[in-house]
Amino acid sequence: MDFTAHNRLILPNVSGPSETLYLLRYKSWGHHALAFYRDGQLTEFTYGDWQLFALMQRDLYTSVKNMLIPTPGALGRKQVHWQKGQDMRPLFFELEKTLSFQVSAHKSQALWQKLNNAFIKGRNQQVLNARDQVYFVPYPVAYSLLNNCNHELVKWLGFLGCEVHGRIFWNPDLIKGVQNN
Repeated sequence: MDFTAHNRLILPNVSGPSETLYLLRYKSWGHHALAFYRDGQLTEFTYGDWQLFALMQRDLYTSVKNMLIPTPGALGRKQVHWQKGQDMRPLFFELEKTLSFQVSAHKSQALWQKLNNAFIKGRNQQVLNARDQVYFVPYPVAYSLLNNCNHELVKWLGFLGCEVHGRIFWNPDLIKGVQNN
């Protein structure tokens, strides 16, 4: 784990069929999410703690407790109609900035299937976070100080062939530190 202050996201070299994905950075907590575009629809996947993200129980006690003691994870999904070139910020609460980047179409499809299947599997327990308009389902990866929303996103980016260096735990800015491989 790299604890340096500056973040660096190295995007993959892509040869062969590719797909554009979107990295979303939010104003609150330095949170990031990943979005896929298919058939005029943008689908955001995000990860977090069940109480903090799905139920919006963000008091100090719950926040600290859920960082120190591993708690149930939550997979969030939001789907909106969107066309390439349209500003995404009005569609996502407190969205600060976005980054579009190319990845292998095969890897993108595999990650999409993994995340979408996990969401569908938990759909009978889904909860709507009304403020963010994101549906959350239970996710089998525990949330903690060492595996928060940004850590899980870094795993997804790694699956896509990206490399991430620097501070991940609190308020990373992966978009600011982007580099092409």
